[in-house]
Amino acid sequence: MRRCWDGIPLPRELAPIIDDARTIALLAAIEQRAAWAEGPDACGRHLRIRSLLPIEEAMTASDAGVIVATPAFGAWLHIPPALARRGYRVGLLDLRPAARRPARYPAPGPGLDLRVFPSTGYARPLVRFVTEERGLLVVLTDEASGPRTAGGALLGRAVTIGSTPFELARRADVKIVPVFAVRALKGHDLHVEGTLKVFSTGRGDADLDATASRWLRLLDRHVRRRPEHYLATLLVRHASRYDDPVPLFADSVTAGEQRRAR
Repeated sequence: MRRCWDGIPLPRELAPIIDDARTIALLAAIEQRAAWAEGPDACGRHLRIRSLLPIEEAMTASDAGVIVATPAFGAWLHIPPALARRGYRVGLLDLRPAARRPARYPAPGPGLDLRVFPSTGYARPLVRFVTEERGLLVVLTDEASGPRTAGGALLGRAVTIGSTPFELARRADVKIVPVFAVRALKGHDLHVEGTLKVFSTGRGDADLDATASRWLRLLDRHVRRRPEHYLATLLVRHASRYDDPVPLFADSVTAGEQRRAR
């Protein structure tokens, strides 16, 4: 907390934020398999969706699919199956480092059109999927994994994130819609933002950085309003910091400490 929120006012007292973060981390581990394994009859059970209008408008505007950008914290595990239960063709692109991705994702429930794409290899399957009708590609976009990266700032610190969704949106001419799954009093709610502007001015990496900065500003606002979601992920990553190929903080764990811990 001292490192991430240094000089940043918290929206409420620290103790309940820490308690909520522990609860979110525990529920994420418990609820994942159930959220994926149930079929269309479980619509709304794990994630309440109040409106999908921004996604539908983005589909109509581009006459193609949509990239759904979400951070790898909070209740993101509920997003792909929840959208599949609404009748969309859903793909998941997990850009976390390999050590933090599951060895095997749960099988999707009966009747769910849900596909997991590899984070490396040819981009042609991704382009084909996202340009087809009713295709939603859910991408975890807050970590530096994938073939290319882009830079920006989060909580006043310079960060690097995977640029795959921003480059895909630019090259395939599809829209990006940011979404956030947040813990509510009972269950989770999906907050759908407006379409993210994708820069395409011919400046190459500068365009990717500009698009990434817009996404990170949205992410920064979300983290400041609901710090318990980000803190839950930080707690899990701190516990596994000796095995993490991308340390939580650049100066937190040295290579020598990692070797001694092993």
